Amino acid sequence: MAMHGSGGMGNIGGGLGGGRGMGTLWQQRSQGYLREGTPNIRRTLLRAWRYLRPYRMQLAVGTLVMLLGVGLGLIPPLLIRAIIDTAIPRRDLSLALLLGAGLLLFPIGSAILGMGQNYLSIIIAQGLIADLREHLYRHVQSLGLEFFTWTRSGDIHTRFLNDAGALQNVLTQSFLGTFANLITLAGTLAVMAAINWRLALLAALSLPAFAFPVLHFGRRRYTAIEHAQAALGDLSVALEETLSLSGAIVVKSFGTEEREAARFNAVNTDVRKAQIAQLLEGQWLSVVVQSLTTLGPALLYSYGAYLVMTRQAALGTIVAFATYLAQLYAPASSLAGANATLLGGLALFDRVFDYLDLPTSVLEPEHPQPLPPSPTEGIRFAEVSFRYPGRAGNSDVLHDISFDAPLGQLTALVGPSGAGKSTLLSLAARFYDPTSGTVSLDGIPLPDIARVELRKSVAVVTQELFLFHASLRENICYGVPDAADAQIAAVVEAAQLQDLVERLPDGLSTVVGERGYRLSGGEKQRVAIARALLRQAPYLLLDEATSSLDSEAERRIQAALEKLVEGRTTIAIAHRLSTIQRADQILVVQQGRIVERGTHMALLHQSGLYQRLYEAQFAPEAGRGATHTLSGGTV
Repeated sequence: MAMHGSGGMGNIGGGLGGGRGMGTLWQQRSQGYLREGTPNIRRTLLRAWRYLRPYRMQLAVGTLVMLLGVGLGLIPPLLIRAIIDTAIPRRDLSLALLLGAGLLLFPIGSAILGMGQNYLSIIIAQGLIADLREHLYRHVQSLGLEFFTWTRSGDIHTRFLNDAGALQNVLTQSFLGTFANLITLAGTLAVMAAINWRLALLAALSLPAFAFPVLHFGRRRYTAIEHAQAALGDLSVALEETLSLSGAIVVKSFGTEEREAARFNAVNTDVRKAQIAQLLEGQWLSVVVQSLTTLGPALLYSYGAYLVMTRQAALGTIVAFATYLAQLYAPASSLAGANATLLGGLALFDRVFDYLDLPTSVLEPEHPQPLPPSPTEGIRFAEVSFRYPGRAGNSDVLHDISFDAPLGQLTALVGPSGAGKSTLLSLAARFYDPTSGTVSLDGIPLPDIARVELRKSVAVVTQELFLFHASLRENICYGVPDAADAQIAAVVEAAQLQDLVERLPDGLSTVVGERGYRLSGGEKQRVAIARALLRQAPYLLLDEATSSLDSEAERRIQAALEKLVEGRTTIAIAHRLSTIQRADQILVVQQGRIVERGTHMALLHQSGLYQRLYEAQFAPEAGRGATHTLSGGTV
């Protein structure tokens, strides 16, 4: 049951393409789901509100605190008016001191309430971002493997970290701050109208001038932020590819440090330009808004001077109005900035929602059928055809495949690279669903089995070996974190890992390094086998599972695996034909079709593809006089 060669499940998106532009290609193939063009503000706000619902109580408390703060903030101008128009003409020092104390205490109270409002805003915003990230993480995990084949991991990281994290300002300044500014604006206008409706009307006439910069700069800010975040995604990809352990080894091996530095510099320059453009959009908006705030005071003081000179208004009223005008323009300016920030923030929300809108290709059944406690049947492929989503030419890679992998038997898949062997295993594990036909487990179609139950029943060892930056014990127990020491010892022995455990400085507690870099390829494969065996799953899928082992280690693991497959249904891909001679049946796959099937000896006597593959592997040794003992005879 050795597994060696190419085309493993680690390359499971076979034929989907490669290269550093995968994120762009994935987006090109997902134009039905990813938005482009003018943002739909109402739709995005409604979707964002769904994440705010769990925080309605905090929102209610924050609203109450905000209303109290706004109310206290409206009082000081009235106190100033009273000092000028009442206390000073009366020469009432006690009243002036009392009103002066109010000018001190009310702003302090308003500031304390504002701090409380900001605290609640931060709590709500961080909770929403955490919920959004969790939802995004679960959804991305549920996507089919084609998503991970086409999408650059750096772009995924950017959506989680940069995009979701940047929403902090959007939520606190836009969503939660907008309501406070609206209340402040309305309250200030109401008090101004009560004092002098003519002056209030004059102040209100200048407010529509804030609308133009909001609409103009807001949409430009949306585009600028979208470009900046995309550039950050490219930068993240460049860092991940060249500064990870695996990437650094490749770069140093080929001496391409200067070329990669030049590529990084180009990407870094794009980020600089995009972020400068984003920041300058905000600066121009601030300049325009600040210019508009000078219009109102100029009109007020000119007209106010006329009213005071003609005794139509008192000086205290004009001063109070000047103070209110500052309070009026502050929320108006904030609303302009918040609206622009909101439009820019839509780019962040939409980038996250783009991923959330991607459909899950492998769906959870609405009414799952339970698997029996003890298996009674094996794995069945019935007229299965399959094409990879988005594959060029839209051609099938499997054609009308039908076979049974009986209970308790070993079924081996052999054939040239690219024949479709790994695709068959990925369908058996339900990493994909067939384009047509049915794959069933114990007589139940895989789409009718709950994903959790399926994963407990099927153990997979892929050719692409991945170990976590954790201890050897944690890697072995990844699928069964509460495994007992006796269970761990059993699989360590079965996978021939005793010598490794004894050699490591901390035994099973030794950290294996990023992607298991401290271990050899054969050792990592043995850890992967131990990890799969610990699951004690009744179905085993092995994709070139012993390809990196030397002959002695392979022989030792082979003996252990032969005992472990007893009573289990096993499908194994093998390129090294010497390891599958005792398979109960061998399926020869070529160009997505099963062209031969039978036992090792039966296939050798058919003079077909299997015999040619066998002779290609062993003819050189046979020419040197080697004799190969097979199950049932000698060749």
